[in-house]
Amino acid sequence: MKIAILIDSSCGIKDTKKYKNLYLIPLMITKEDGQQIADDENLSSDEFYQLNDSQLLKTSQSIPGNVMRKWDDLLKQYDEVVCLLLSKGLSGQYNTFKMFSQEGEYKDKIHVVDTNGVSIALKRQLELVMKLIEEGKTGQEIKDIVEQYYNQIVGYIIPKSLDQLVRGGRISKAAARLAKILKITPILKYNGEIDKQGKTRTFKKAVEEALKLLKSKYPKNKIIDISYSRADAETLEIVKKVVEKLDLEIGLWDELANTITCHTGRETFAFMPYQVWGEKLWK
Repeated sequence: MKIAILIDSSCGIKDTKKYKNLYLIPLMITKEDGQQIADDENLSSDEFYQLNDSQLLKTSQSIPGNVMRKWDDLLKQYDEVVCLLLSKGLSGQYNTFKMFSQEGEYKDKIHVVDTNGVSIALKRQLELVMKLIEEGKTGQEIKDIVEQYYNQIVGYIIPKSLDQLVRGGRISKAAARLAKILKITPILKYNGEIDKQGKTRTFKKAVEEALKLLKSKYPKNKIIDISYSRADAETLEIVKKVVEKLDLEIGLWDELANTITCHTGRETFAFMPYQVWGEKLWK
């Protein structure tokens, strides 16, 4: 059985040619003038940050017609397609394409996984799916395994800068000014969707608190995957030193996907536990 893997750009991978049987559908980025841009390999990281620094960008789902055409093309070459898409807690992407996958010609051939994932979490799921394909698992078996493994995933997000959250209307200018004066840094909890976890004084203490929360929840885990939007060298070094201080190791160290940075802005860090396939990590 031949199986293709289809990701969206929330995974953060643009060059699918480096991977076997991997294909990409872009999420859409909308400029302030209403122009839509596909978040694909044609949008470089530098171009994206120039846009994001200069205006408030919005994001939207992949264009359904384009996705279904991609499915049609893939089913000419493959028996099944496993889709790893942005978490349903962050977008309607999953629900939309789950519905389309139930239509006659796609039923039992297109498997839309309920990933609970984004960015590095999706990259780890991609690694798992590739291993499962090598083991000869079917598309449905792969879907079931990934959903079972990742339905309890918890990570933490720390925005060092609140500028983008102010621009997007998620916090008030007054609250952001007060936080800056008091050096308050929020900690957000990620479990398929984003909720408030707490706050600390200084960015460094926020990183320490987030990593201690992960150590407490996953005591067997020593590897932390980290993704981040662009930050200066000093900030990156602070994070690395805190990881080392807490006797942890960095697994993936990668930039956040563009469609996430649209909402968080620069200097945002996400911390996720790494689970080895076949080992029980979750409590």
